[in-house]
Amino acid sequence: MTNADASTRLPAGNLTAELIDTRLVFAHGMAALVTVLIAIVFGILVSLQFFMPDYAPSWLTMAWGRMRYAHTQGIMLGWLGNAFLAFMYHAVPVLTGRQVTSPLLGRWLFGLWNFIVVLPGWLLVLSGISQPIEWAEFPWIVDAFVIAGLLLAAIQFLPPFLKNGLEDLYVSSWYIIGGLVFTLLAYPMGNIIPELVPGAESAAFTGLWIHDAVGLFVTPMALSILYFVTPATTGRPIFSHFLSMLGFWGLFFFYPLNGTHHYVFSAIPMAAQMGAIAASALLGVVVVIVVTNLLLSMRGAGFLPKDIGLRFVMLSTIFYLIVSVQGASQAQMGLNRVVHFTDWVIAHSHLAMLGFATFAGIGGIIHAWQRIPWARYNERALNWSFWLLVVGISIMFVDLTMAGLVQAEAWQSGAPWLESVQHSRLYWHIRTGSALPITLGFLLIFYGLLSGPQGAGSAAVQAAGKGSSQDADDKAATGSPQQAHLLRMSYRAAMAAGIVFFILSVGLLGFWPGRVLDEQIAATTPDNIFGLSSSEQRGRAIYAREGCAYCHTQQIRYTDADIERFGAPTLAWEGQFDTPHMWGTRRVGPDLSRAGGTRSADWQYAHLFAPRSVVPWSIMPSYAVFFDGAADKPRLEARDLVAYLESLGRARELAWPQGDEKIRSLYGEDKWLQMSLDTTLNTHPARAAPELEVPRNATTGVDVDGQYYFNMLCAGCHGQDGSGNGPGSDWLSPKPRNLTQHDYTRDRLESVLWQGIDNTAMPAWRDLPDGVRSALIGQVMSFKAADPEVVVDQQQLITGENVYRENCSQCHGDDGSGVGFAADMLPVAPSDFRHQRPSVGESVRVLNNGIDGTSMAPWTDRLSEDEILAVTHYLRNFYEGEQ
Repeated sequence: MTNADASTRLPAGNLTAELIDTRLVFAHGMAALVTVLIAIVFGILVSLQFFMPDYAPSWLTMAWGRMRYAHTQGIMLGWLGNAFLAFMYHAVPVLTGRQVTSPLLGRWLFGLWNFIVVLPGWLLVLSGISQPIEWAEFPWIVDAFVIAGLLLAAIQFLPPFLKNGLEDLYVSSWYIIGGLVFTLLAYPMGNIIPELVPGAESAAFTGLWIHDAVGLFVTPMALSILYFVTPATTGRPIFSHFLSMLGFWGLFFFYPLNGTHHYVFSAIPMAAQMGAIAASALLGVVVVIVVTNLLLSMRGAGFLPKDIGLRFVMLSTIFYLIVSVQGASQAQMGLNRVVHFTDWVIAHSHLAMLGFATFAGIGGIIHAWQRIPWARYNERALNWSFWLLVVGISIMFVDLTMAGLVQAEAWQSGAPWLESVQHSRLYWHIRTGSALPITLGFLLIFYGLLSGPQGAGSAAVQAAGKGSSQDADDKAATGSPQQAHLLRMSYRAAMAAGIVFFILSVGLLGFWPGRVLDEQIAATTPDNIFGLSSSEQRGRAIYAREGCAYCHTQQIRYTDADIERFGAPTLAWEGQFDTPHMWGTRRVGPDLSRAGGTRSADWQYAHLFAPRSVVPWSIMPSYAVFFDGAADKPRLEARDLVAYLESLGRARELAWPQGDEKIRSLYGEDKWLQMSLDTTLNTHPARAAPELEVPRNATTGVDVDGQYYFNMLCAGCHGQDGSGNGPGSDWLSPKPRNLTQHDYTRDRLESVLWQGIDNTAMPAWRDLPDGVRSALIGQVMSFKAADPEVVVDQQQLITGENVYRENCSQCHGDDGSGVGFAADMLPVAPSDFRHQRPSVGESVRVLNNGIDGTSMAPWTDRLSEDEILAVTHYLRNFYEGEQ
């Protein structure tokens, strides 16, 4: 037998059970299942808030962002970390013929991983101590112990391989060694450096870690299981040594280069983006090679292998192919432009972690369990668990993929943001429903490994006609001394090359973009910009702590859809004070890069206190804990958070246009930077802009349900009947108009919907299609109640005119147009009586009480009742009605 054959066959010999510490296999297996069930509970609670946002009490411990942090870290470190450790305690002695370094070290590692990393990590993020870095949410203190745990794992599992020499390494051994070594290199880079560098540079390192966490930790460990369980169960060697070697080094060469594809069309240098896109495509080819090799190695096992562990491994292999081809595709600019930030990406990540990696982990645990003489084993329960997990994960993946396509279509069409939220609700219900079979599947695995007769797993293996993994094949020959020396040198060269390539990837996609960005920021930063105030810095910390960046991006990409909806793409210098970055990778809500000034402070407070009071169809969780019982009683946390939201986009706005002119002169040939300069700075559709020209809307909106859109967009403030008494109205100043007491011309309503009303809670709605705006106009006009007939004598009109000239014309103008000489000095523009006419009762009420939040004061101390009634009748004559 040649050395090439040796790497494709499991080593054999008379290994005994004493080599394998079955108690540590059992302990980590149980810890894996306990932590995955807890992580799934977190995931279910998070998913419920997408359509039941008020189901939970307003406790920060159960806040959406904190539970999301706990969910992702629980899956990666709790579930998969323990599953991989359980597998290695079985596999390493089999692969090397030696015990792991120390049983005592194993017990320390178990305690550290579960009781100093996972459990305290959960408690810390739920109590608000975290870092807003994707797949790295546990705080620094926990990171230190993760690194210590990884170091202990390397000490525990690597020496047996090194003592045996490198010439007889089996394929699975390569992946175990590579995973342990490269994770030790990648973890500090992804969990610590993003906290030390700002903005786009921080995002570049985050992108590296997002992919290295999967590519250098999860994938190598999962593949080590696939390459181990397959020949151990089938009794046949891996199909091709050459394909194994090609797939292994292709993975470690190309995976680290993928990270920046999470930030395509961003401010990160385009050369780095293009490199990541190319590496993604090449990695897709590598995965096809790996999967082909694995599936050919399973030939003869049947479409659904009888062995349950192998069955999980086969599905893991198929999931690996699907998720990798999908990943390579969505990295390409054409598809990325459309589906990025949508649930398509969430489907992709769930198939990777709960499909490919989870099925591999389950396969590895079951395979090891079957070979523990004293372990209980319930084959029927495990069979049921397989089908439940297949059904649950398949439904979740297909459902979220479809949701992503629906969201992408809505965003590309320019539909109002809430439209995409509304269209996603059914899919979010199904996603939560898919968690039921997944949870039952894991519970049955738990039950299947703790019930049934002791030793039944070994009996099942024997009944299937398979020996133990130790007896999978004859002892591998080592070949001639010259061949052994060459093979040993090739492994060492390949390992060194892999480490060099990892360092190269960090340099090309981390430090080099950082250097370019530093130079660009230094050259393009406008003069005299200032950072965040103390209040804004505290608000930013709250924003990060509560996971707001997992719903709202702060990254306007260089795409037409983003530019049309939000304005000029984000420049690198805008985030130079953001450590770590808040770019985000998902949009449940709209981008907030230029959110400052788009809503009034009282609206922001109402939105934080009771989101559905002002946006009835919002799914944002409530942060009532930041208030003393009401939206108009904000605590320091609420004031700080709103201050931070108001700061977003401020630096670029204050620097415009001089800052943009500076960039244009320095980077005139950079088409991406020019793209950010050649568009309107802020096109946020809610931003009030009285200076904008109002397009005349010729669409009638006949086929659009105006009440439907009014309930979606307006009822929170104005009430469903237009009476101005919506759930959020009491917290707004000025209060929303009572639409039943006003006549409006279409021109006036078109202006309000297009321009908004400055310094009030009334935003603009420029993202609405013409037909929807027209239907809303029709709906508002339909609210007006009929005025009673009133006889007005000429003397009353003369009195009213005199009162108006003396007291009202300074603001409203002589002709009632709202452009009196004092109008420009007022925070809220005076009413234009030519295009809106209050009822007699409404006018009298306003003159008696004034309008809070505006310059309209009560007039009862200066006008008599007769004069108030007289001016009320007079100003009604200004109304021009429909021309």
